[in-house]
Amino acid sequence: METVRMVKLPYFFIFCLLLIIIWLLSHHPSCSPYMSTIRGTEFSHIPPESSGLSSLLKEAATEDNTVIITMVDREWAKPASLLDLFLESFRIGERTKHLLNHLIVVALDNQALRYCCRAHPRCYLHTGSGKKIGSVNPDGLIAGWNKKALVKEILELGYNMIFTEADVIWLRNPLMHCHPHNSVSVACGFSSSDEQHVTAENTGGFFYAKSNEITIDMFKILNVERVLYPSTGNQSFCDIVKREDVIRGLNMKVTYLDDDNFVRFCQPNRQNQSKITTVHASCYDDTKSKVQYLKLLLQDRKI
Repeated sequence: METVRMVKLPYFFIFCLLLIIIWLLSHHPSCSPYMSTIRGTEFSHIPPESSGLSSLLKEAATEDNTVIITMVDREWAKPASLLDLFLESFRIGERTKHLLNHLIVVALDNQALRYCCRAHPRCYLHTGSGKKIGSVNPDGLIAGWNKKALVKEILELGYNMIFTEADVIWLRNPLMHCHPHNSVSVACGFSSSDEQHVTAENTGGFFYAKSNEITIDMFKILNVERVLYPSTGNQSFCDIVKREDVIRGLNMKVTYLDDDNFVRFCQPNRQNQSKITTVHASCYDDTKSKVQYLKLLLQDRKI
């Protein structure tokens, strides 16, 4: 056990050093050129005033300044697509229909935006998305620096945020499961009956983040890490919040949402249907299979 602690200790010191570097860069005027390199050249950042994001957030926010965000590309936003099933699940779910008023659909390309505008009143084109985000990635949530940049921007604007993948079906209102005081609540394959190791592959495609210094600092640290360690760019949100250096360094409290409520479509032992809140089609690699099986799930729900 002592050996394990000695191995992990240097990582904690490195993490603390990153925090100090970020503070110095943020507060020292002579460092502003370096910070602009990290924030500007390396990051695609769209000022909220010019992009219309601020007005959309204000329109969609709940009384406690919470918004729901999902992202789609042209494969996920077209007739009879995942976006259609996603929106339909809100309409027929238990205590979920009103949540559509607080949902912003982020389109990653113009074709997705055009379809979104026909399907939902609040759509936003994330023009900084650059390369197309692969729809086959089962852990697409926060799986790219442009997504991280958008999440950080929304948190900095003072909005709490629920991020959900569009290949997630909402059967019941998930807000009651999010801890009101913890900085982060995330579905990462944790089960109350089986405290299995949290892995990116087990993600439930859902997380909640409060807008506070802790969550914002977390994304600032990831920004610096991207410059210093480019290979860390593919970390999912589950990868991030299970890192001991992040949890300890930021004193961040995380709620791992129960796998009995936030399930994956292929997850075994889903006997208690009355407890299921969301279902994530993460076990299917292709969009066609996701649509096929989630459509069947919704049809069973209507019966």
